[in-house]
Amino acid sequence: MSHTPTALPGSRAFVGTLALLATSVALANQESVRLADTVVTAAGYEQKITDAPASISVISQEDLQRNRYSNLAQALDGVEGVDIRQGTGKTGGLNISLRGMPSEYTLILIDGRRQNPGGDVTPNGFGDTNTSFMPPMSAIERIEVIRGPMSTLYGSDAIGGVVNIITKKVSNEWGATASIDHVFQEDSDYGESSRINLYTSGPLVEDLVGLTLRGSFYDREASDLTFSDGSNVSKRGASPVEGENFTVGTRLNFTPGDQHSFFVDFERGVQTYNNDDCQLGTLDGRAGGNAIAGCTTLDPDNISGYKDELKFERNQVVLGHEARLGFGQWSNTLTRNVTETLGRTIPGDGVGTPYDEYPSIIVGNDRELKSTDLIFDTKLVAPVGDSHITTVGAQWWDIKTEDGIAPETFDRQIWALFAENEWRMRDDLALTLGGRYEDHDAFGGHFSPRAYLVWNTTDNWTLKGGVSRGYKTPSVNALHGGVNGLSNQGQVATVGNPDLDPEISTNTEFGIYYDNLANFNANLTVFHNKFKDKIQSTSRYNCNYNDENGDEPIQNPPPADCYNLVGFDDQGSVGWDVNVDEAVTQGVEVSGKWQFAPAWSIRAHYTYTDSEQKSGENKGAPLTNTPEHLVTARLTWDATAQASVWLQGEYRSERERFLQNYENLSGANKQLLDAAGDLKAYEVFSLGGTFRATENLSFNAAIYNLLDKDFTKGTSYTLVNGSPAWVSDYIQTGRSVDGTLEEGRRLWVSATYDF
Repeated sequence: MSHTPTALPGSRAFVGTLALLATSVALANQESVRLADTVVTAAGYEQKITDAPASISVISQEDLQRNRYSNLAQALDGVEGVDIRQGTGKTGGLNISLRGMPSEYTLILIDGRRQNPGGDVTPNGFGDTNTSFMPPMSAIERIEVIRGPMSTLYGSDAIGGVVNIITKKVSNEWGATASIDHVFQEDSDYGESSRINLYTSGPLVEDLVGLTLRGSFYDREASDLTFSDGSNVSKRGASPVEGENFTVGTRLNFTPGDQHSFFVDFERGVQTYNNDDCQLGTLDGRAGGNAIAGCTTLDPDNISGYKDELKFERNQVVLGHEARLGFGQWSNTLTRNVTETLGRTIPGDGVGTPYDEYPSIIVGNDRELKSTDLIFDTKLVAPVGDSHITTVGAQWWDIKTEDGIAPETFDRQIWALFAENEWRMRDDLALTLGGRYEDHDAFGGHFSPRAYLVWNTTDNWTLKGGVSRGYKTPSVNALHGGVNGLSNQGQVATVGNPDLDPEISTNTEFGIYYDNLANFNANLTVFHNKFKDKIQSTSRYNCNYNDENGDEPIQNPPPADCYNLVGFDDQGSVGWDVNVDEAVTQGVEVSGKWQFAPAWSIRAHYTYTDSEQKSGENKGAPLTNTPEHLVTARLTWDATAQASVWLQGEYRSERERFLQNYENLSGANKQLLDAAGDLKAYEVFSLGGTFRATENLSFNAAIYNLLDKDFTKGTSYTLVNGSPAWVSDYIQTGRSVDGTLEEGRRLWVSATYDF
C-alpha cells in the first residue's frame, strides 16, 4: 500500500503531539484492573473485586477518556481474557470474545439489563453493529467485564461471559461534560474519524425530580486500502465504508421519599453506512457487484436485496423502580427494546413478482428486519441473619421478530426464576450458591447452577474459585419451523429447526489474588470451559428440487431425510442448524500493577488460551482463532499532578487461518495454507498521555501503531496450475473476514470540558 501523507496530520500534528507528550501529558494513572474497586455484576450488589464470586475486570471512565474507541469492543481492548480481533464485521466493527469462545456467546448489559436481541435482524454478516450501540462515553461510570458463564443471574447468551456498562446516576447538582476527539491518519488511504460527546445532569425539583441528557455523534470517512501486491482490500469490513453513528438519550428520576425512587429512560441509536458501490451488498438493479470491484453493470430485473444505504437502529424505553426497604433492596425494570435493520429489500428476479407459494412476499419490496424485546426484571437483595446475603428474582421475556422474507413472525416467550445466597461461613470465608430455572415455550425448562468459594487467607492474599453453568437459547429465527432467511446475496433460502436445544457450557476456575497494600498487586486465574450442544450449520436435500426444465425431481425418489422446501424448486439443498458439536476452551489469565517509583508504574495483562473441537468432522481443530498468547503492558510516568505520559506495547501470537482439519480443506485452501501458514503474530506500540490545563479542561493524545507496522503485507505463492497467487498475512477473506487489518500510524487527540 502506498504511504501518502496527509498534509496536516502527517507532519505538523505529529510534531505538535510529540511536543505535548514531551512536556507532559494525565492525572495519576487509572489502571484497568484495581483490586480495591467495587463491582455489582458478579452478585447483583456491591462488592470488592477480590470478594466477588467471579473473575472480573473494571474499565473506569478515566480509562475511557484516555483512550480512543469507536465501539464497545475497542473499549475492552487489552483486558485479560478478551479478544476483539477474531474477525471484522461487514461495517468494519469488531466483536467481543471472552476466554476463547465465539463472540455470539458474550452477553452485553446496560445497568444489568440485557441488550442482546432475541431475534437475528442483522443477517449476512452485520452482527458487528451490536457493539456500536452503547451510551455516550461521558454518560458511562465504568464497564465491568465478567469472564466465564453468568447465566444464573442473567440468563441466555452468558456462556463466555458478561459485559455490563454502568451509567452515571442522576446528580444532585447541575453539571455537564462536553468532549470532542479526532483521529488523524498518517496514510490518507485510511479514513479519519471524529466524535462528539455531551452529557448533563441535575435536579429539576430539588430532592424530588432529576434529569439527565446525553448524546454522541461519530463520523468515519471511508478507507480505500490496497494490499502490498497492489490488489484492493475488501470494502466489507477490512477496508471499511463511510459511516455515522449517533446516540441520544435521557433519564427522568422521581424520588418521592427516602424509600422509593422511579425512573423513565429513553435511548435511540442510529448507525448509517454507505453502500452506493455495492461495498456491503449488491445493489438492486445491478449485476456482478462485489466488495472489491464495485458494481457498474445494470440489470433492472435483478433484485439482490440491498439499497445504497444501510441503517441499523435501536430504540429503548425503560421504566424502573427501586425500593430501599427495611429488610432489603428491591428493584424492578420493564424494558422495551426495538432493534431494526433498514435498507434491505426482498431479493429475486422481476420487481413486483410474488414468491411462489408465498403471495405476500413481493420481490423488490422493503424487507422488514425488526426484533421487539419486552423484558420485565425483578430482584430482591436482602441480608438473612448475620452471615447470609440472599438474592431472589424473576424475569419475563417476550420476543417478536419480523423478517420480510418469512410468511409469518417469529414469537417466543420465556420466564425464569433465580436465587443466590452468599454465606459468610467465617469472616474470611464466603460460599455463594445459586441457580436459575428458565422455561422456554419452544423446549421447556432448563436449570443453571453455580457454586463459588472466596477465601481471604490474609490481608494480602485471596483464593477463590468455583463452577458455573452457562447456556444460550437459539434465536427465535433458528427455532422457526419454516423459511427464516436468505444467504448467498439473497439466492439461497434457509430454514429453522424447532427441535434445537440450548447450547450449554460448564466453567471451572481457580484464582489467586495478591495485594501488598502499598505498591503492588497481581492476580492469576486458571479456567476450563466445557461446551456442548453447539449449533452447527449443515444442509439437507430439497425434496422438491427440479431439473432445469422444472419437469421432475432430479433425485426420484428424493432422500428419506430431505426437507420439503415449498416455493424454492430450483434450490437443491437448504441450510439447516443442528446440535452436534462439543468443545473445550481453557487457559490462564494474569494481571498486575507495580508502582516501582513515586511517579512511575507499570501494569500488564497476559492471557493464554487453548481451544479444541471435541466432536464433529473437525474434531481436534480449534474452536476459534483466538491467539494462544495475548500480552499488553503499559508504562506510565506521572510527570506532575496535572500531566502523565504512557507507553504501551501489545503482542498477539499467531491466529489459525482455518478452523477445519487439514483434510477437510478445499484443494485451493490447502495450497494457501501450505504456502502462507496461519495468520501471523505481531506486536504494536503506542505512546500517549493526558494534560489537565485547568480544573475543568483536559486534553488527551496518543499515537497508535507508533512504529507504523504495515498490516497490508502478504505472501506470494504459485498455484498447482502454475498461476501466481497472493494472500494476506493478517486476514483471511471468505464469506467473512477472519482477523483484522489494524490501521497504520495515526494520531488521536481529544479535549474534555467539565462545566
